[in-house]
Amino acid sequence: MSKGLKIGLIILIIVVIVGIVGFIIARNFLPGNVGIDNNLTNEKGKEGNTTLDSSKVLVVYFSQSGNTGKLAKLISDRVGGDFVRIETVQTYPTEYNELADFAKNERDNNIKPELKNLDINIDNYDTIFIGYPIWWYQMPMPMYTFFDTYDFDGKTIVPFNTHEGSGNGGTYEDIKKLEPNSTVLEGLPIRVGDMTSDQSSKVDNWLKELGFNK
Repeated sequence: MSKGLKIGLIILIIVVIVGIVGFIIARNFLPGNVGIDNNLTNEKGKEGNTTLDSSKVLVVYFSQSGNTGKLAKLISDRVGGDFVRIETVQTYPTEYNELADFAKNERDNNIKPELKNLDINIDNYDTIFIGYPIWWYQMPMPMYTFFDTYDFDGKTIVPFNTHEGSGNGGTYEDIKKLEPNSTVLEGLPIRVGDMTSDQSSKVDNWLKELGFNK
């Protein structure tokens, strides 16, 4: 084998290895994911700085990659009240493709997973901010469990979500259908890639449009 051919073969091997490594990274991480913040914990009785009575406010969210959790915290820090993460009893896969397959199976088979105890009494709240990512063009199935579990009659629901280009995916209308006896306000969809930067101004403008800013 000539020297030139050997060098060419070595370069080809390096390119293949780099490609494989890149493929593995792409499979495991969605672009723009901020990651789960382990310092983000449930909070009770936060003071808000809006026109809402913070003692009657709940911000509740489902987040597996940290994006929705980060958005939920921005909202909670403004409206106050209680801040609670929705978690399932069964642990979800952390690898992206595995999680995608798991979520698709739940959706296709209408599996509504059991939730951990949220330690909330929904009767204590008037205004409930509800956040989630868009999975397979709809809300994740744990959200359907959540809506089945609690009575939202007479409540004001304010949805928000993160997405990869599908906006709210029609989920705000889905919530209206699930909860016909509640008032569902205009929600806030934010693209996942945008969550790596500060979204405070978007949240502030949204709350202002809803009439919640002082």
